[in-house]
Amino acid sequence: MNEPLLPQLPIEANAEVLSVEWLFEPLWPGTRMLARASDGRVRLTDELGEPVEAADADLADAPEILAAAILANDALVDGIWTAQPFVGDGSPARAWAETLAAEGLSEEISDPLETERRRAFVAVDLVELDGEPLHEVPFQERRRLLESVIDQGIRVRLSPIVKQPLAGWMVGWRANGFTHYVAKHMNSRYRPGERTEDWLKLSLRAEPPRGFMGRMLGGRGDRVRRVRD
Repeated sequence: MNEPLLPQLPIEANAEVLSVEWLFEPLWPGTRMLARASDGRVRLTDELGEPVEAADADLADAPEILAAAILANDALVDGIWTAQPFVGDGSPARAWAETLAAEGLSEEISDPLETERRRAFVAVDLVELDGEPLHEVPFQERRRLLESVIDQGIRVRLSPIVKQPLAGWMVGWRANGFTHYVAKHMNSRYRPGERTEDWLKLSLRAEPPRGFMGRMLGGRGDRVRRVRD
């Protein structure tokens, strides 16, 4: 299973997800990558299946960082190389900076905001594990497996996955600079290189509609498709 695969992509939608059988995460801006770990080494490919070139200093050490963070000997991890939103309102780095400032320690300890501005790999899915494809494994189970093989740190993170209600999460995501988020059905399979109705790209509107209580709206236009159980 060493041939390059293409990541699965969401369909952009104008939808209201009413079903409780969906999970949600922010749509991370950056470079989509698949990280293949094997025997302590990591090879990165992009959305087209091409090897990722080290375009900047942070990316140059990404394979080494990922090799240390992926605990499985053989795995294929789907993720995004991103710089956002680690310094936004409500982020750990912002809270730490405010604490240091309140205690008068900002000059004595390295600035956490500068540390967090380094790019990081955010893992969103697990495509293969121990040489076996997980394409037919439901997303909820793939996510559980992903959490077991990623050792999180500043440079390698897990994308947050949440359930309804979403109102509080959406406020936080907007504050951190996100413009979209993704709804994924709990039982969705992984279809390399495809777009399926089980993954929906939804817009984070600046202001929610009146009476908004965790509803999920996205895309453009006034016609909203409702997704039910």
